[in-house]
Amino acid sequence: MAGIETDVLIVGAGTAGTYIAWKLAQRGFSCTVLEKDELANLGASIGPFHMEESAFDRFGIPRPAEPELLHEITDMTTWSPRFTSSLSFSLPTFCMDKPLFHQRLHGYAREAGAELVEDAEVVELLVDGGMLRGVRTKIGGEEAKWRARLVIDTSGINGVVRTRMPRSVWFENYAVSARDTIFVYMETWRDLQGELPGGVNSFPYYIGWSAPGPGDTTIVGVGAGGSAEAARRTHREMLQNVPLEGKVVGSAGGRIPYRRPPWSLVDNRLMVAGDAACMNKPFSGEGVTSGFVGCEALVKAAAAALASDDFTRDGLWSYNVDYFRGQGAKFAFLTAVLPALMSVSEDEMELFFSLPGIMSEEGALSLQRDYEVKSDPGAALQALPGIARGLLEGKLKAASLVNIVRMGAAGALLKAMYERYPETPLELGRWMRRTGVLWGQADRVKHSYFKND
Repeated sequence: MAGIETDVLIVGAGTAGTYIAWKLAQRGFSCTVLEKDELANLGASIGPFHMEESAFDRFGIPRPAEPELLHEITDMTTWSPRFTSSLSFSLPTFCMDKPLFHQRLHGYAREAGAELVEDAEVVELLVDGGMLRGVRTKIGGEEAKWRARLVIDTSGINGVVRTRMPRSVWFENYAVSARDTIFVYMETWRDLQGELPGGVNSFPYYIGWSAPGPGDTTIVGVGAGGSAEAARRTHREMLQNVPLEGKVVGSAGGRIPYRRPPWSLVDNRLMVAGDAACMNKPFSGEGVTSGFVGCEALVKAAAAALASDDFTRDGLWSYNVDYFRGQGAKFAFLTAVLPALMSVSEDEMELFFSLPGIMSEEGALSLQRDYEVKSDPGAALQALPGIARGLLEGKLKAASLVNIVRMGAAGALLKAMYERYPETPLELGRWMRRTGVLWGQADRVKHSYFKND
């Protein structure tokens, strides 16, 4: 059995894993990336995806060109369930081919000195004295042992390293269940006809969207909790109401996590990022840009640990602090609140779209760009008469309003808790107990919503 030594061993050659390898290799550390599939096929099941133009400068990634670049998009429109109201804003965005984007990142990583190994299936962790030392793989029927100073799990929703780690008071090894998963179903259409504007159109009542695809095609997709069948069913329901028609020339599906991340993203000699750490945007499910945010924090902490040769939980803990006090806190709020908002009826969501101060272009842009729900308290007061009318006329149920207010308060408390994420592992237990009560409340609302899907 072959044995290989490296500074950093990364499991998963998607966007997160390859970006981390690229950036750490640039700093002079030896990096090996293991991928269970063929590198050329990564992202083929997704095809086109979207990434904000500003993200390329932020993360130090050269901007795309054809044929990877499919479209440059500026206009975003969000619609009420019956398409009587809409919100429009501008957010320069690139629509790109996912396999070609992967291949470009692979090239950057190799140029920096990283090694990428395909068809490498992780079959066992190498743990000694409570420390993760590496992994054992199968490659074309041959077994190999890969040892490293630091292991990084970016293997996607399955988290093949994280879920095999011993469970402890500092580390969770749960597998993401179906009820904590958004299943995505997408169709590719040609000869599109309809009344909607160009660019990206989102249909929040259905967790759906339409957006430009390759060439002159359009992607029409939805996400639904619980099962792939629920996603296909929701897609059919949406098409009964969306004013679009076209010829279906292809379809695809996938799944993404929708749950809180592990309490800690590190263990002895291990760090976790991307979908394996549940870093997806709670409002859209997209995980590339949000994953890069986590990768930045990881690279900073990993480089410091490699320089000091300290790979204990304490030595890696700054990654937890940086991530959870920033993007993690914002996502905690949204993950708790959005299921309550999405649980309202069609009539109720139509009402919210029509009220001043509830839905706004500025708020929609802030959600997409800054991952925050920003509102003007003065403008929100203008909605109170409309809310009162809605209650009196039966367009808004008191129970729905109470649920939204209750989860808004819980979400705000969660955000505040994550902004005070513990400085050290010794403080984690007390923080977990207090934060866990709030997550229990949020999970009950989310699972009820997913069940209805």
